[in-house]
Amino acid sequence: MEDGIIWDGAITWENGQIVDAGKRTEVKLPENCDVFDAEGAYTAPGLVDIHNHGCPDFWFYENPKEASRYFLKHGVTTVLPTFYHSMSKETMIKGAEKIRNESKTGAGRIMDGLYMEGPFMNLGGSFQNQIKWSGDIREQDYKDLISAFGDMVRVWAIDPDRENVENFMIYAKEKNQNVVFAHGHSSATFESIAEIKHLGVRIRTHITNADRPKGRIQGNMPGAGGDEYCLCDPDIFAELICDEVGIHVPPGRIKMIIKTKGVERVCLISDHTTCGDEKHKNNEDAGIWFGPDLNYDDEGNLAGSLMTLDNGIRNVMTHTGYGLCHAIRMASLTPAQAIGIDNKVGSIKMGKKANLVLIDDTVNVKKVILEGNIAVSDGKICIQ
Repeated sequence: MEDGIIWDGAITWENGQIVDAGKRTEVKLPENCDVFDAEGAYTAPGLVDIHNHGCPDFWFYENPKEASRYFLKHGVTTVLPTFYHSMSKETMIKGAEKIRNESKTGAGRIMDGLYMEGPFMNLGGSFQNQIKWSGDIREQDYKDLISAFGDMVRVWAIDPDRENVENFMIYAKEKNQNVVFAHGHSSATFESIAEIKHLGVRIRTHITNADRPKGRIQGNMPGAGGDEYCLCDPDIFAELICDEVGIHVPPGRIKMIIKTKGVERVCLISDHTTCGDEKHKNNEDAGIWFGPDLNYDDEGNLAGSLMTLDNGIRNVMTHTGYGLCHAIRMASLTPAQAIGIDNKVGSIKMGKKANLVLIDDTVNVKKVILEGNIAVSDGKICIQ
């Protein structure tokens, strides 16, 4: 089920949880149950987007309900709203509380924790004129954040080279044993990342899109850093932004990453960001190429995407030749495993949530089932 396709299958669920799944001839249907015909569509596990800042019109911290509704229509049944180091401490705390409240009902139930892409990375990345976390990592800052919403955080992205980062990691893990760390925007070397792995480093933030390492450059090649460490260490999951024309990651490099890590360690992410008034503006003079599913900051530099995971699945199939089953796995089970929630979502398996997406063979979403209830049908939201 997790590594193949069952033709003419059947799934039963009750109280929002899967009871049985398999070949139609082998699944016993309860008497007098409601029968739902998929009408020839593929039934896949709901998609899991672990790195997503917001929908075209709203950041998650601004309007989590509308952002959730947008991504639910694209088959996402689990999402980690992602905060960036352009947000102030006060904005993060208020935004987390809003997300906490909205995640209890309706479409907001797809939100299952936070991904903190900052504030404790380095100061690279997009939106340079808005970054608010320069200087040392201050103990009072991270204690304030963890006190307010540390229990919600599933991933903290960090820069291994920042002063006091180890103290922060130890404290964050003490307060939330389930949290994992991603080595994010950083110029750290291979060796400095290896030194902190034991503190819970598990993910590489959008591989090949998180800065270059320090070190000598010979033959135009930089030193070994976070990307190389991820490719070498079989325990580390690689986040992959797979846009339509291969601007974040060129197709040849996508093939290399998946071949090296395997579909069991590659997580498709959207890194979706809000458009504002700068939609599709880009800085071609600086070599920032245009992509139809990409986004750009107010200086015209590449800043995440306008992609959703259903698009990402199509794109990875186009760029690599991988089939539907493996592409879906990289957008469902693998990211669920990366953040430790694969016991409840990510595949169609007894005891897991009945989170399902019905798609055609070109990954157009027909229906979405959230915890056993139809949430989207033919592009229309069926829940509040």
